[in-house]
Amino acid sequence: MGGGGDIFSQMFGFGGGAGRDRGPKKGKSVQHSIKVTLEEIYKGKTSKIAVNRDRICKKCDGKGGIDGANSTCEGCHGRGMRTKMTQIGPGMYSQSTGPCDECNGTGETIDEANKCKNCNGKKVVKEKKVLEAIIDKGSPHGEKYVFHGESDEHPDREPGDVIIVVNEQPHSVFKRKGADLLMEKEVSLLESLTGCDFVVDFLDGSKFRVQSPKGKVIQPDQLMTIEEKGLPFHKNPYRFGNLFVLFKVKFPETLQEAQVKDVQQVLKGMKKNVDANMDASETVTLIPFSQDQKNTHCQ
Repeated sequence: MGGGGDIFSQMFGFGGGAGRDRGPKKGKSVQHSIKVTLEEIYKGKTSKIAVNRDRICKKCDGKGGIDGANSTCEGCHGRGMRTKMTQIGPGMYSQSTGPCDECNGTGETIDEANKCKNCNGKKVVKEKKVLEAIIDKGSPHGEKYVFHGESDEHPDREPGDVIIVVNEQPHSVFKRKGADLLMEKEVSLLESLTGCDFVVDFLDGSKFRVQSPKGKVIQPDQLMTIEEKGLPFHKNPYRFGNLFVLFKVKFPETLQEAQVKDVQQVLKGMKKNVDANMDASETVTLIPFSQDQKNTHCQ
């Protein structure tokens, strides 16, 4: 039985082996946000970003000094952290733990005379590197591009990653939902009744003409579709989403009497809604609504 237990411990980390260190820890990853317009998402983009990161000193191979110059810090006994007691009142103390100020949290000290002149005993030096992130066509907002091992290096841990995050900017005309786009189009009452014809300046710099079906009336807040005029599908850039157009019909505020007669003549085949019983004690007139007409404060 004991042998079986040992095998499971080795394979899955059960028992005493669970707490053993399995290798150097990974350093912190760093995120950088890149502002990307909808036009750039449509066409794709290559973004360059400069990062300043720590790299292991090549002069001392990350030792901080000559061989044998490192010694265990006496202040923290090599732990890199120290616990301090601070009196906050008579017989009352607070306890806090933080990096050792004698070794700056490294757990070791190096004699000044033996320090590496290139890194001043820090084991790492600053280095600037320019990374290129290829933003795919149709990339979603929040998409991450990971550059493995391009963050800070340290002798005691694996380097972290640099992560580029797509930050899609709002557009003045189009709203995005996946690979689909939505735009609003205001049309006059005449256009809603007789058809509309307009040009769209698109994300790739092209222009296309839009015409509504002849003989079809555009209703207020009607949604219509232009197929395959959306964004490229992410990871499948030869397929495209749709463009949805939400129509807002602008009605005239007033009509001259002659215009009213003209409309009645044109629409004479349509019935006007009239209550069957028009017997009333009073006739009132509608006026435009405004907020100051409310009397909710009188409840």
